[in-house]
Amino acid sequence: MFARRIVAKHVTYTTAMAMLGATAVLSGLQVLFTYLGELGSLKEGYGAKEALYYVLWGAPNYLYEILPISALIGAVLGLGTLASNSELIVMRAAGVSLWRIVGWVMRSALLLVILSFALSEWVIPYTNEQAKMVKNSQKAAQLGEVRGYWTREGQRFIYINYANSQGQLSNVQMLDFDENYRLRGTLHASTGRFIQDGAWELKNTEQMDILANGNATLVNNAEQSLALALQPKYVHMVTIDPEDLAPSQLVSFMSYMHEYSQVPKTYQLAFWQKLGSPFALIALVVIACSFIFGPLRQQSMGFRLVIALFAGLGFFYLQDFLGYASLVYAPSPAWFVFIPILIMFGIGGYLLHRAR
Repeated sequence: MFARRIVAKHVTYTTAMAMLGATAVLSGLQVLFTYLGELGSLKEGYGAKEALYYVLWGAPNYLYEILPISALIGAVLGLGTLASNSELIVMRAAGVSLWRIVGWVMRSALLLVILSFALSEWVIPYTNEQAKMVKNSQKAAQLGEVRGYWTREGQRFIYINYANSQGQLSNVQMLDFDENYRLRGTLHASTGRFIQDGAWELKNTEQMDILANGNATLVNNAEQSLALALQPKYVHMVTIDPEDLAPSQLVSFMSYMHEYSQVPKTYQLAFWQKLGSPFALIALVVIACSFIFGPLRQQSMGFRLVIALFAGLGFFYLQDFLGYASLVYAPSPAWFVFIPILIMFGIGGYLLHRAR
């Protein structure tokens, strides 16, 4: 039992170091080539220094995107090293099962899974916003601004000419309809501000109510309270690309939108992609293990790496293609995100089962 623990730590350590090393190398290359690409788009107010800041702020996002490929390459390198030293053969001869070795490799992959979640939840939403500020020479307040925003709450349709993440509104127009979509009234306000959850204060309002007999009443108020589920944080989220939002932000925003049956598929796709990212990473590690124990076990390390790269790129191209397809076709984006992951799990599991 003690000897098995030592072997388990050795396998886990070797593959973990290989994965972290691959992550560091690929991240460094990504930052370098992105910076070189940015040097070709310099302009007044956006020089080489700003380009460097932009790339460095974007580095966590690059890291997040390459983690699955890093896990794949790292697993191939780590297990390949053990195989080259005949250590895997000794383990198998000593009675260590193939699936136990795969389980030890999965422990290493869990480090990258935890890192992936931490980046997507707490780091990337902030750093991507900072990168956008540098790129567009904007202030934080300007990034939270939205113009010409339409939303719906029940039978009320709301148009906001200007809103920002500080809870300030300008030129607000509302249309209230009954269940048969007959107009019941309108409301116009020159400005508004957020008070607390569900409560807004409008100024210089003009409210028209249509009576049952067809007549209408018009009331002007200097100030008027209004109950709206809209919150400043949702206004801010509208200005951010869905893939730049944290999973918790996506859940919150989709819950708000779902209440009024208007969840855009782009937000659903971004959520399922973030949820599926750890499973994609693990699926690629399973594929890497199948390369070492399966039909490629007699091939050289270089050949395995080339095949691993092709497998990883093919997986991501398929996932991207199906992701865009999910925006057009009826099924939930979850199906399109998880189908490639299930395919990789199936192929890797089948090859490992044959090599058992």
